[in-house]
Amino acid sequence: MSGRSGTGGLPVESTGFVGRRKEVRQVRRLLQGSRLVTVTGVAGIGKSRVAVEAASGVRRAFADGVRFVELAGVGDPGHLEEAVAQALDMADLSDRPDAEALADHLRDRQTLLILDTCEHLVDACARLAQTLLENSPRLRILATSRQSLGVPGEHIVALAPMPLLDPHAVESVAALSRCDSVALFLDRVRAVDPGYTLTGENAREVAEVCARLDGIPLAIELVAVRMRTLPLGRILDLLDDGPWLLSGRTAGGRHPTVGATVEWSHRLCTDDERLLWSRLPVFVSAFDAAAAESVCSDEALPAERVLPALLGLVDKSIVIPVKRGDGTVYRLLDIIREYGAARLLESGDRERLRRRHLSHYVESARRGRRIGPGVDQVERWGRIRRDWPNIRAALDLCAEDPDEHETGLNMAATLWYLWIACGMLREGHHHLERLLARSRPGTEPWSWATLVLAYIAIARGHLDQARLLLERCREQSSHDSDPVRLFLLKLSGTLAVIEGDLTGAEARLGAVVERLGPGTRLPGVLLPAMVELGLSLIWRGEIAASREMFLRCRALCEERGDSWARAYADYGLGLVAQAEGDAARAVAHARDSLRVKRHFSDAMAIVFCLDLLACAAADQGDLARAGRLLGAAHTGWRDRGLLRQGYPMMARDGARCVELVRRGLSRREFDQAAREGTALGLEGAIAYALGEETAEGGAVRRDSGRAPLTRREWEVAELVAEGMTNRQIAHRLMIVQRTVDSHVEHILAKLGFSARAQVAAWATRRRGSPAAAENT
Repeated sequence: MSGRSGTGGLPVESTGFVGRRKEVRQVRRLLQGSRLVTVTGVAGIGKSRVAVEAASGVRRAFADGVRFVELAGVGDPGHLEEAVAQALDMADLSDRPDAEALADHLRDRQTLLILDTCEHLVDACARLAQTLLENSPRLRILATSRQSLGVPGEHIVALAPMPLLDPHAVESVAALSRCDSVALFLDRVRAVDPGYTLTGENAREVAEVCARLDGIPLAIELVAVRMRTLPLGRILDLLDDGPWLLSGRTAGGRHPTVGATVEWSHRLCTDDERLLWSRLPVFVSAFDAAAAESVCSDEALPAERVLPALLGLVDKSIVIPVKRGDGTVYRLLDIIREYGAARLLESGDRERLRRRHLSHYVESARRGRRIGPGVDQVERWGRIRRDWPNIRAALDLCAEDPDEHETGLNMAATLWYLWIACGMLREGHHHLERLLARSRPGTEPWSWATLVLAYIAIARGHLDQARLLLERCREQSSHDSDPVRLFLLKLSGTLAVIEGDLTGAEARLGAVVERLGPGTRLPGVLLPAMVELGLSLIWRGEIAASREMFLRCRALCEERGDSWARAYADYGLGLVAQAEGDAARAVAHARDSLRVKRHFSDAMAIVFCLDLLACAAADQGDLARAGRLLGAAHTGWRDRGLLRQGYPMMARDGARCVELVRRGLSRREFDQAAREGTALGLEGAIAYALGEETAEGGAVRRDSGRAPLTRREWEVAELVAEGMTNRQIAHRLMIVQRTVDSHVEHILAKLGFSARAQVAAWATRRRGSPAAAENT
């Protein structure tokens, strides 16, 4: 679930980068030799854009990527490490302090980490930066802040206002157009009036506008977009009415021109736009149009008027649209958010809006649990994971307000898939434990929340804590409903599987599967129970019964559209194939599972698949490949803080594989293979396990054969090569057909093909022969 806008990959916004070439070159040059570079300046000066532009030019120098962490919506310093971990797509399940886990994750990685908008967290950012740099020798950090971090070795690039020319001494139109502030103004004007040109007649007025705005980029952009409806002369007249002749800075590192421009822009907005502007700061991070309509509408601003107001704010550069894979989201610049938040506080409407925000994200959590045919589970859960900052704010409100404790328990329990399936076990543990400590025991919400916390404890390897929670639920639950009893029985069976009590596991899980049946309203209980029952059967040697259970589970998953659980069934079928001595089939099933799991952040399932593929490679006699996969799996266990407690049968199979590889390779060869696997990292290991990376001459390198397709497009192309129709591909990948139709159109366009047969031939060549693919 990578490629998130705002947090993760570099954000992609609708406007281009203009000017600041000298400062961008300076940042890039400093990053070559300095490990911490901070871009400083007043609000609206363009710090974030300079940082992103500089980073985009050096990304190839960082083998493990550039990661962008947007901190504007992180109000609590205690959430800083969590925001960084999410940007790194890091699912650490251990009990280590967050900073220690981050340092360990980054220890051997060549990464550029961008910490954007640090000023309100400057002390926490300074401590974290120092910790990470001390423990991660290949890490570089690029920060933006209104003040420096004050960390030893920090290099500062201080941004001044853009250069200006004296309006009364303009030498020529050509000279004026080369001035950065004028170039930015013209670029933004042309976004709303493509035919606008700089001429001898308007040159002086353009220079005058930029001078009045003191060369502040945000102020220039806010004024430039007004050229859609106002002539240049009228804009100058309006600027004459504002406090533009002030100099110096106000408190908070804000140039007075920025504040005056924001105030001026606010006055020129429509009533609906001003009202929406004052309400949007209730979102602590990016939001989509549906969220704005749900949260910000009321009698004064009906839902049907929210989108026009939102688009009006976009047109005026008050709201920034950000493109991402699943559509467009919107965000507010920090200074714009501060202004709107002040208006919201003055209105006395803040608490009502926070509860509207809570209601929206409670419903969003419920919607994530509702999947079925035609629903892309990966996309839906990925969207909710990207909404985490807003979801966290909703849970924080529930913890603060005793009247909302029960709402919080229900919401946190409903989000089990976010904690368990999407790699957020630590966050789930924190919020559930906090809410349970503030709530009255025995109610149904308390029981469900306690059981989900036990589920998390099991997944983290905290088996003693899980047993205590299950016992507490048995003793204190006054709401003895059948669903609660069945979930309790299922988790008891899960514990039995992990601890090797296969007879007890079969009895408990079998009872759950039998009582729930295929028509259950509790698929989140039934489907994992079927997987775990299949595991207990195979480890008891009941191969045929295990195969039948996994096939039943997979069929039910396909019927329900549950790709996450189906991937576990595929993994189980891989274990069945391995037990039957069919290593090739084991590889096929494990890869089917891994192709799905890579789209979630289910680190444990990914490592399980790597272990199985290592065993299959060893059984096929490819011991060097097995050694690499073992090294990658071991690194995955370590980096994710996974505890290899329990699963004695899995530990036995793993030990057999290690012994087989050690016997077949020399010590030097085994150590070399393990080092190569460790060096891959988890994403590289997944690509290697799926055949997207090759090993030649002892070096592991990426096979570029799938370029220029994205990972998902490559999966679709492979299935086209297998002769599948779009409908069949949608069924296999468990996504809607229109999504497949769109992927196929993009594939044809990118490759310059006109027919599916060409795609099939292209994919077959690249899958079959990387060398031939590169020479095609």
